[in-house]
Amino acid sequence: MSAVVADDVGAPRTVLRGTLRDGLRVVIRSLVPADRDDVEHGFGELSERTKNLRFMTGKDHLSQRTLDSLVDQVDQHDHVAVAMWWERSSQADVLLGEGRFIRLKDDPSCADVAVTMADELHGQGGGTLLMRALVLRAREEGVRRFSAAMSPDNEPSHRLMRRVGPVLRDVVQDGEREMVVVVPEEPADASRTHLIPLDAS
Repeated sequence: MSAVVADDVGAPRTVLRGTLRDGLRVVIRSLVPADRDDVEHGFGELSERTKNLRFMTGKDHLSQRTLDSLVDQVDQHDHVAVAMWWERSSQADVLLGEGRFIRLKDDPSCADVAVTMADELHGQGGGTLLMRALVLRAREEGVRRFSAAMSPDNEPSHRLMRRVGPVLRDVVQDGEREMVVVVPEEPADASRTHLIPLDAS
């Protein structure tokens, strides 16, 4: 895993690089307004099940207002968003997934977190890499806890949250599962408990 590196002003920031289980090499960068069309297209390619599990909605496209919120209104401080790309030397990069956290207004040390991966890459470790990138960024921005409201059936996301750090809250109510976990203070090390191993799903 690479260290966080700042690119030129106005350019995407590289957070880390990694390799998925199938050998695909990927880069995770900060999400920027130029990624808007890729985010819109990527959502349209998700299966109905993935949309329901991730967004708890069956809508088939993102409204312009939602895209404004997901892309253009990201400030990379209170609303941090990163995107995973397959870098190709001779063709345009391919968006594979995205992750984000949004700081809670009434508790600035806690943020809602979410990760989305393309259906064909489920189980390849991409969600783990995205979460690791978000943990790195959370440390920079002073976020100490991640919270998430998920479908009770979304077991992969439940496992991913548990791998981040100690679980402070885990309840199911009103058709949602809410989890709150501690963001680890030290760099991720697979030999230690509660830190995300690179090969996790």
